[in-house]
Amino acid sequence: MGPGLNKHTSIWSRLYPGFVLLTLSAAMAFSLIDRFALSLLFEPIKADLQLSDTQLGLLHGVAFGLFYATLGIPIAWLVDRWSRKWVIFLGIGCWSAMTALCGFSRNFSQLLGARIGVGVGEAALAPGGYSLIADVVPKNKFATAISIFQMGSLFGAGLALLLGGQILGFVETIDLSGMPLLGSLAPWQLTFIVLALPGIPFLLVLLLFREPLRTGVVSDEPAVGLLEELRKKYQVYTCLFLGNACLVAVSYGNVTWIPSILARQYGWSIPDIGVRLGLLTLIVAPLGILAGGLLADARTRRGSTSPSSGLLMLSGVTTLILVVVGLFAQSAWALFAMVGLIQFSTGLVVGVGPAASVNLASDGARGRISAVYVFVINLIGLGLGPTLVGFLSDTVFAGEILKSLQAFWLMMSISAVLLLAYLLRIGARTALHRF
Repeated sequence: MGPGLNKHTSIWSRLYPGFVLLTLSAAMAFSLIDRFALSLLFEPIKADLQLSDTQLGLLHGVAFGLFYATLGIPIAWLVDRWSRKWVIFLGIGCWSAMTALCGFSRNFSQLLGARIGVGVGEAALAPGGYSLIADVVPKNKFATAISIFQMGSLFGAGLALLLGGQILGFVETIDLSGMPLLGSLAPWQLTFIVLALPGIPFLLVLLLFREPLRTGVVSDEPAVGLLEELRKKYQVYTCLFLGNACLVAVSYGNVTWIPSILARQYGWSIPDIGVRLGLLTLIVAPLGILAGGLLADARTRRGSTSPSSGLLMLSGVTTLILVVVGLFAQSAWALFAMVGLIQFSTGLVVGVGPAASVNLASDGARGRISAVYVFVINLIGLGLGPTLVGFLSDTVFAGEILKSLQAFWLMMSISAVLLLAYLLRIGARTALHRF
């Protein structure tokens, strides 16, 4: 082997971890675009298909979140035993195809089925990504790496709003009436089809991945191993998972329903909402995620045996204070500003939470523990959250989505503070290292 080849191989070896991390973070962003573009399209879908707020909440919540969360656990079993590269590859292919099928849906049942398919496909990315990153990135940079991976979620949510509004505005101006299949579709349907197309280049890039050696020994009896792992640290896992889920629920509730609130209550146009809220989400929320990861790693380097619990509590208390202030927002721009601050505050836990759960997990159980974390986060944050806000709007607040969202904010932030306060207490009286 010549010196030139050795040099290029060495350069690629140094760049490869960053390539994997940035690719996975971009894939996370892509998954969130497919997931959250729906919230920007709520109003045209509601008018076209004659849906209630509860049905809209089901499309964004239970239909997606329940299957996304539940399928993550068996997929994580596969992650701990098979090629993580191919698990992620198949997941991206599935959710891209199902996003396109959303565009061909003509009633609530068809759209519900397609949304379930999107959730099934996206369930592969988080456990596969967490496990892959753990074996590629140095341990002293792990929390920051997971935060960068998770930053893709907020970038994706912002891009969903930004691009979704622009794509909707564009397809409304073009005439496709003479084209087969596409000619009879509404603009919101065409938007879904366009948003599915980036899946193709992602699949090609994933072919450059190589499967790294695993650092842990995998149990021959995964179910028993997982239950034993959860039993040994049940108090920490319960408070960590549920406390973070409540904070993530606040963030998901904002991304899901703020576009409808700004359109219904304040008369903003969908393209304007997409640009303004999309840019806010792109700038503010990722800063919160990155800040959380950098602070946790800094505490680790200083020798802290509990680098995460204090940061999680800080996020909970700050979010609760902002939520209470947000109850008094009287204008669209005041609400807009409070949403930005809340997204930053809740963003602090997005990378720190999963990094803490992976660090706590025994070797060989990381994929499954991260899947349980994703299950709880998404069952509450993504499954229950959007659906509950829509249900409260239909049954309690007579269609006033803002009041429904504010009541939800308050319930989730108070619950988060109580759970994370107990987690901080556990960390102070135990010797659980790496947390």
